[in-house]
Amino acid sequence: MKSDPYSYRLNTMQKLLIVSDIFGQCQGLQQLLQDLAAPDCSIRVLDPYQGQSQSFSDEPQAYQAYTECCGHEHYASLVRQALAEYTDPLALAIGFSAGASALWRALAKPGTSQVQQAVLFYPGQIQPYLVLNPSAPVHVIFGASELHFDVRAACAVLSQQPGVQASSTAWQHGFMNPVSKAYSEPGYRQYLGLLKAL
Repeated sequence: MKSDPYSYRLNTMQKLLIVSDIFGQCQGLQQLLQDLAAPDCSIRVLDPYQGQSQSFSDEPQAYQAYTECCGHEHYASLVRQALAEYTDPLALAIGFSAGASALWRALAKPGTSQVQQAVLFYPGQIQPYLVLNPSAPVHVIFGASELHFDVRAACAVLSQQPGVQASSTAWQHGFMNPVSKAYSEPGYRQYLGLLKAL
């Protein structure tokens, strides 16, 4: 009896989880999804607005909507729940800004062992949680600076955790999101290449 090649492809499909920033399902995120799309890759997006498309005029408007609709504690809880739903390996979890901070906190909780690796871009709310111990290898990528803490000091603390790499870039917080004022096309292209390699 011949095996079904389609079922084999389903069994070998790589699963990715993207945890969005406060802009949620916006034009910038759609660009990233297109750029990461591959035949053997299944991508799930988790955002603060339950999958509703967003089109904020600026970051203050996005932050107001985020705090009203979700907030940091609830977002971390949503990410924990999402990670607990995986019964097969999750090849890569990617978080941005508030989503990166929520993912960092979630990875330190039981029930997240299916995650094989994570990349966190500019987690601006990570400062109170630097000494958490994630259940998977994590690469934390900061912008050049953060408003509320010293990036170099945070990298030093994070890099002492087992399985954690922390570094900073020449670009600012938000450089991966085309709808952010800090967006950098060279930065986006460089780190898109890293994500594709992973």
